[in-house]
Amino acid sequence: MLTPPHQAASLPDFFYRPLTLPVATAPRLVALNTDLAQQLGLDVDWLHSAEGLAFLSRGLLPGRDDTSPGPVAMAYAGHQFGQFVPSLGDGRAALIADCQMEDGCLVELQIKGTGPTPFSRSGDGQNTLGPALREYLVSEAMHALGIPTTRALAVLTTGDMVDRSEGPVPGAQIVRVARSHARVGSFQYAAAHGGLEHVRQLADFTIQRLFPDLAAEGPGRYLALLKTAIKQQAQLVARWMEAGFIHGVMNTDNCALSGETLDYGPCAFMDRFDPMKRFSFIDRDGRYAYGRQPALALWNLSRLAECLFPLFDDDEDRAIDQAQEALHDYDGLFHHHWLAGFRRKLGLETRDDHDIRLLEHVLETMHTGQADFTNTFRMMGSPEVAIDGDYSALRDLFPGNRGHFDLCRTEILHRLTLETRPPELRQKTMQGTNPRIIPRNHQVEAALSQAMTGDYRLFHKLHEALKTPFAEADDGLDAAPRPEEEVHHTFCGT
Repeated sequence: MLTPPHQAASLPDFFYRPLTLPVATAPRLVALNTDLAQQLGLDVDWLHSAEGLAFLSRGLLPGRDDTSPGPVAMAYAGHQFGQFVPSLGDGRAALIADCQMEDGCLVELQIKGTGPTPFSRSGDGQNTLGPALREYLVSEAMHALGIPTTRALAVLTTGDMVDRSEGPVPGAQIVRVARSHARVGSFQYAAAHGGLEHVRQLADFTIQRLFPDLAAEGPGRYLALLKTAIKQQAQLVARWMEAGFIHGVMNTDNCALSGETLDYGPCAFMDRFDPMKRFSFIDRDGRYAYGRQPALALWNLSRLAECLFPLFDDDEDRAIDQAQEALHDYDGLFHHHWLAGFRRKLGLETRDDHDIRLLEHVLETMHTGQADFTNTFRMMGSPEVAIDGDYSALRDLFPGNRGHFDLCRTEILHRLTLETRPPELRQKTMQGTNPRIIPRNHQVEAALSQAMTGDYRLFHKLHEALKTPFAEADDGLDAAPRPEEEVHHTFCGT
């Protein structure tokens, strides 16, 4: 159910810029998430109508009067690859409405690919078809995996061609849904340009929007907000690691206070396991590589603490101590979630003090053995391995060093003597934890290449399969890439 006066407009106009979005030449729906639309209480037939297309492409709603807030671009700052940029903001995106889901949760709808905004910084503000479809596929796959994320409602082509380095490409828009688009960079913008009172206003808004229970904390609510953000980011990044997901651009402006995965630019899922794997073409030094994600999340949270700590206590030293104490909890929280997640992946229900060393050895063996991350864990939970104890097919997934695999298998078998569950139950649980299918880079690129020619069949086939990532199927979409199919770099599309 749409609630047109989006709450973001209740903030002082310091935090946003109103927009009048241009009319697309020929907007056309190429992907509509009907399940999500129904959860939002939106009429699917209406979304296909001229009025629905005007809403999805421009934020126009019938009956919205001149006093109701229209689309807005939000202001924020951010550390981009470690360098602080004091003014970023939505350079090609606009909030268009709030919407109440059937479970009562209030979410924001945002169009990405609106055209120029006051924050475009000489950019064209356009989105293109490939990145829009990529975000649609990957964000919905993350949702199906149970990882907190923004979601994709629709992708539209605009009817215009957009100039990019590879030449003219079809313009597109994606409409995405989030509990909130407030980010660490939003607080950095408030601190840099507005001062403490603006930080307080944004913190109060974020608490009201996302964590109303924290309001009862009184003056302690700002410290509670930081602690909540720390807990959520620790759990979120642990889930990324568990799925082999690499965000690719963990700048502070992409770190959402809602704890949702935000911004699917140069993201990717790993094929062969490598703790330093990265795909982003611009991340030449590996700042946001897979294994560095936990530390970078803490770095981002430290930037949030720098904005919030003056609200904790009038005594600066006490306020700093409270911020540092909260940040010190991050490592323990992350490792708790990380260890629990990888125990689930190995089918370990009991706890043993040596599990951390076992898990590290498993991952090291996968690295030296050039094993595929997803397929290895999936096969560990197959009936042949988990019930019959036949590791021969699993061993074949370690072509780089089968001798290391044999040693690691011995450790796993020894550790399983501590488990009390029947093997059949353990195997079933593992199959519900380790996905059969992820958005493989080569499969995504193949779907996007076909879509650029107007053929969306592979895109829709892949999207449908990704809805049930733990189900068995014989569709070939779970196959690791052949050497010539490997994707080495991904791009954000700007």
